[in-house]
Amino acid sequence: MASSDDLRKNKNQHKAKDVNSKSDDKNIGIAMNRTIEYLINRFKNIQNFDGYYFEFGKSLSLKIMMDNIRNGGIRKQFDTNWEENTIMPDGGFLILKKKDDENYQKLLLAAEVKRQGINDKRLAEGLTKQARGNAIERLGKNLIGIKAMMNHEDITPFVCFGHGDDFNQDDITTKNVFSKLSTMNEFYYLNKTYIFKLDGNSEHNKFAPVSMYFRKDEWSIDEMFEIMKEIAETSLRYYIF
Repeated sequence: MASSDDLRKNKNQHKAKDVNSKSDDKNIGIAMNRTIEYLINRFKNIQNFDGYYFEFGKSLSLKIMMDNIRNGGIRKQFDTNWEENTIMPDGGFLILKKKDDENYQKLLLAAEVKRQGINDKRLAEGLTKQARGNAIERLGKNLIGIKAMMNHEDITPFVCFGHGDDFNQDDITTKNVFSKLSTMNEFYYLNKTYIFKLDGNSEHNKFAPVSMYFRKDEWSIDEMFEIMKEIAETSLRYYIF
């Protein structure tokens, strides 16, 4: 049975995680707001943007995601049993909408932030190491859904910023974590921006790498904004030009 000290430490650990998660959500939220402001100022006087507007959401229902696939006109079979469920990436979704077409909705950016690993802090406090976290496993569910939703498009505008001791590339014990991330990204590089699908043609399906930025140190708001801005602007240009 756990001692009162063990229970107290465990409870305090969860409090710290909650505080850290709220900080991560706040920072990526600021970066998303700056991205939206940048796009508005950059495109407000461009003729091709007339009739379009941006919509931000924290969640997206599976129904909307399936409708997006339906609108591509290449698939008819869908399991609709769970269509009211939602996915909620930490940074939310930026959607392009049309004023004269309520059904028009195109994904410009989906953003995640994941914190995993505090063994460096535990060792500094004289505590033992704990098992690796499961943040990237939770990331995988959202990524699969977004890739399916964007399968008929030539872009996959998704970014994830990961930080924490589990993503310390100088620590050989993290190699399995990075192996999982590489596999999740279809064996393309980490810490590189990918927007367009790659390495396919009319006879072979293209691969859909996404932007997976992972390191030990926390990502600053400015760093996230610069990457998110590039992805969102490239996506917008893809749709309106």
